[in-house]
Amino acid sequence: MKKKTSKIKKIKKTIKVKKAVKIKKAKKMPKAEIKHYKVLLIEAKKNKLDELAKNLDDGNKIDFNEVKDSVDLASDTYDTEFLHNLSDAEKRTLEEIDYAIAKTEDGTYGSCENCGNLISKQRLEAIPATKHCISCASKNNL
Repeated sequence: MKKKTSKIKKIKKTIKVKKAVKIKKAKKMPKAEIKHYKVLLIEAKKNKLDELAKNLDDGNKIDFNEVKDSVDLASDTYDTEFLHNLSDAEKRTLEEIDYAIAKTEDGTYGSCENCGNLISKQRLEAIPATKHCISCASKNNL
């Protein structure tokens, strides 16, 4: 019985410590700036969708029915896999862009998800869908 009660006490202490840790409140970007970045995000999404459509068209052009040697088949297989992997990466990028657009709509866009500080304008111009400031990104290899 003693072991169970000591474990319970440890768990309660852990819970109290976690509650005591203060989470920094995220700073908010002005609404006019958020609108500017929302336009950038929508343009980035359109560009990615165009790229994805182009890559899918290129993947459909590969013809496996014609007679080829093993090198040609290997090359075509590699090209097809590359295009599928590329489109998966683009889909992930689209999800990140959609997430950032949602943050523009709820007013939380532009704040680092790690430290709560505002992300620099230069970083947002370069990577509009970023979730982290340069400091947190470099510390955590994000």
